[in-house]
Amino acid sequence: MQAVVIHRHGPPEVLEFITDYPLPTRAGRVLVRLRSSSVNPSDAGICEGFMGGPLKFPKILGGDLAGIVEEADASSKFKKGDAVAALAPGYYTDTQEGTYAQYAAVEEDHLARLPEGVSVDTAGGVPLVALTAWQALMAASPHQGQRLLVFAASGGVGHIAVQLGKALGLYVVGVAGPSNAAWVKEHLGADEVVDYSKQDITKVYAEDPFDIVMDCLADNVDKSISVLKPSGHYSHIGNAATNKDVIKKLQDQHKQGKGPSTSNTLVQPNGAQLAEIFELIAAGKVKLEVAKVIVGA
Repeated sequence: MQAVVIHRHGPPEVLEFITDYPLPTRAGRVLVRLRSSSVNPSDAGICEGFMGGPLKFPKILGGDLAGIVEEADASSKFKKGDAVAALAPGYYTDTQEGTYAQYAAVEEDHLARLPEGVSVDTAGGVPLVALTAWQALMAASPHQGQRLLVFAASGGVGHIAVQLGKALGLYVVGVAGPSNAAWVKEHLGADEVVDYSKQDITKVYAEDPFDIVMDCLADNVDKSISVLKPSGHYSHIGNAATNKDVIKKLQDQHKQGKGPSTSNTLVQPNGAQLAEIFELIAAGKVKLEVAKVIVGA
């Protein structure tokens, strides 16, 4: 099969296009012929080596996929010809497999069947960002009417989080820059938008704190906590700059009855959750913003 692999860490120039790479061993998994995938920051981190390194080279990058089932066990709920999507463990550093390839072997419980009306040609951009937003939001046990603040609301995870929040009946405030503020409100449906270049969010909401704050930024903990109710939830999304000691301190304080609950989301593959997300997409309640589709050979 065709695949894009790395044999060492480095800049994008270390990526190699291989035309005769071996098919993945299915071993009870579902073999999917890919129709779309996406490029995420974690892929760049693995490629360059600052997120650790695969146990063994060569390594196929990528974790997002959408495609058509090529082969599955007779007992599988998925059959040849099904349109599916998944977050596969290729974005981890402990497997040589990935999704920058024509085929991927996927655990059945990582897969979601695509509903009618959802294009397999763009669904490959959904899993990682949408599951991250979903898991970070669900860590807060949200319920209708609560107020949610989303930092980086125009980003990959953020723009999905805004829409998921609205779909769940939350009042959503997004934080974005001047070039994206109007888009977050008009296109994504945020109830309010704060332009961080013009407004200090710690002052705007000092007397009107949130039930949930979702934060995927570096060095943004103090600002997040300052606009969060003591009874609220700080939902941090893990990244290369996450200070785990700070997160643990907040969690320990909450256990002692001081301050909001805190979670640190590191996204995990989950087919059932992904299926729920795709139902929202099919219903028009969530839309993935696709800037550009690159068509391969």
